[in-house]
Amino acid sequence: MKDQFPDIMGNGDVAKYLRVSRQYVDRLARAGKLRYKKTASRMVFLKSDVEAFQVARKQKQGQPKKRRSKLK
Repeated sequence: MKDQFPDIMGNGDVAKYLRVSRQYVDRLARAGKLRYKKTASRMVFLKSDVEAFQVARKQKQGQPKKRRSKLK
């Protein structure tokens, strides 16, 4: 089945691709940061969405962190 639909990835595939845990992939998806489709009992991800997330994540890593301003 995976050979027929190479652009569809499971939770474990996304975790390996992004080099994170499956639990973190779940959190990203449920927070709306990583797009997914819900099937009967699984989340499936389009490879294009995962690649777009990875590009955005790498761009964000290169930016300086925002500092909190002190309230007076």
